[in-house]
Amino acid sequence: DFYCSKLLDLVFLLDGSSRLSESDFEVLKAFVVSVMERLHISQKRIRVAVVEYHDGSHAYLELKARKRPSELRRIASLVKYVGSQVASTSEVLKYTLFQIFGKIERPEASRIVLLLTASSEPKHMTRNLVRSVQGLKKKKVILMPVGIGPHANLQQIRLIEKQAPENKAFVLSGVDELEQRRDEIINYLCDHAPEPPAPTQHPQVAQVTVGSRLSEILSPEPKRKSMVLDVVFVLEGSDKVGEANFNRSKEFMAEVIQRMDVGQDGIHVTVLQYSYMVAVEYTFREAQSKGDVLQHVREIQFRGGNQTNTGLALQYLSEHSFAASQGDREQVPNLVYMVTGNPASD
Repeated sequence: DFYCSKLLDLVFLLDGSSRLSESDFEVLKAFVVSVMERLHISQKRIRVAVVEYHDGSHAYLELKARKRPSELRRIASLVKYVGSQVASTSEVLKYTLFQIFGKIERPEASRIVLLLTASSEPKHMTRNLVRSVQGLKKKKVILMPVGIGPHANLQQIRLIEKQAPENKAFVLSGVDELEQRRDEIINYLCDHAPEPPAPTQHPQVAQVTVGSRLSEILSPEPKRKSMVLDVVFVLEGSDKVGEANFNRSKEFMAEVIQRMDVGQDGIHVTVLQYSYMVAVEYTFREAQSKGDVLQHVREIQFRGGNQTNTGLALQYLSEHSFAASQGDREQVPNLVYMVTGNPASD
């Protein structure tokens, strides 16, 4: 399974026409939720917007929405089926250009639009299509049209794809193929998004000073030689655990970190949260002072998820967390704290 944790503003555009039946539309929404489960959604990593389009456009989620990922997924699952005669691609791309990307708030992040289309619009409505696509190209927005079923306008899809080399089209026989192509689609959009920047050297130097002072203040024990470790905390964040118990796990983790000699030359910390998928909350590459780590721990939000894939979490841990690319120090011993409350689903 893919998991994407990069810098990305992602917009889902859902065809609300009668070319999809109500049951097909439910499958389409389940696909959107399934993609969202595989993204590190936060205002600092991947922001998502969800728009249903028909003869007009209705935004259910905006990029600025400051809600828990589980709440964002819930809202996406509640998009109402309209079943209109027309779903205007031209109008929704114009809406995306001016209403969603009218002002570029995160120039450092990639901007990608996943256009889920199952219908054709009347020719008189298409006159502004190329203008909107070109406008999005100027704002460095990548368009990924996904044609679904026999009524999707393949000519329009190919036209959109040809407007920029990064644009990528997928043509599916029906909604049942969405799940089969999901990881391929996620892989493409994730490949076109940049990694979060590693902390610059100057703040790290400053944070070492702050970190060492904090450990002197917080540690009741006499000053001793710092232990050097790379520590990964793995917290279960499934629906079965629930938000209240998850917050207790966070408190436990904060208490443990409080007692550690966290600092640039001491203990480094990574935090993972897992349920159905694995979410990277903090890595060794980020600022390693006790104050920074504890502040970030307090800001971690419960994600929820309908499975407890402990095996997947351990696989991610072994393949990614203790890798040099994630800031792991080769000569330093590794330690894992795993806080879980339920049997593994996998």
